[in-house]
Amino acid sequence: MSPSEAPRRRGGAVLFEAGSKVRYGRRRRAGFSLIEALIVLLVAGMALMLVFSIGGQAARTGLQLGRRALTVADGEVSQDELRSLVAALVIPPAGADPAALKLDPFTGGPRGFEADAILARPGLCGPAGPTGRLRVAIDSQAGGDLVTCQARGQTSIVVADLRPRRVRFSYSADGADWRDAWSPPPAWASPHGALAAQSVLIRLSSDDGRIEWIDRATSGPPWLYPHAAATVARP
Repeated sequence: MSPSEAPRRRGGAVLFEAGSKVRYGRRRRAGFSLIEALIVLLVAGMALMLVFSIGGQAARTGLQLGRRALTVADGEVSQDELRSLVAALVIPPAGADPAALKLDPFTGGPRGFEADAILARPGLCGPAGPTGRLRVAIDSQAGGDLVTCQARGQTSIVVADLRPRRVRFSYSADGADWRDAWSPPPAWASPHGALAAQSVLIRLSSDDGRIEWIDRATSGPPWLYPHAAATVARP
């Protein structure tokens, strides 16, 4: 390079002169350019959006699972309470006269059932022990049905909240033939006029088929009623 072509520094630029030709060059500075910085910010923003989206979805999933767990727990508690009420029903054996035993016979319809009851444990419907006449009924609300229980002389208590579904009771002696109503058989209907165990299956079902609950109320063996033999009625 000739002395005339030696570069001369002007500010941050290097000026080269070679005859009539002039070339400019600039040294690269360290760091990010504006476009690179914008790209980094865009990628970081997208990553944050992805993280918050995953976190929000996880929170929503957790809330849904929590609500579902509470619903299942409430359903289990309601079923347990209903089973205890059915087990508490006092049904006289077939062939015995309920009036002679000072018992109200078991009767049922699509909106509920009732009979004398002895609660084995304290619950929503009262303390443990005899309750007298106990009625379990369906209370229809605008948004669905509730199942309530009412002991003699007491106010109705909600046992199960089944909203938004509509439900009904049905009854069967063998689990095959279901009826919307149940009434006690005549005392003289027992074969040979002897006492026999009496039982009735009680089913609670919803119109959409999502709910179906079945339990059995029974008198137990006849020997539980040593004084019932004298109450056998004849046709």
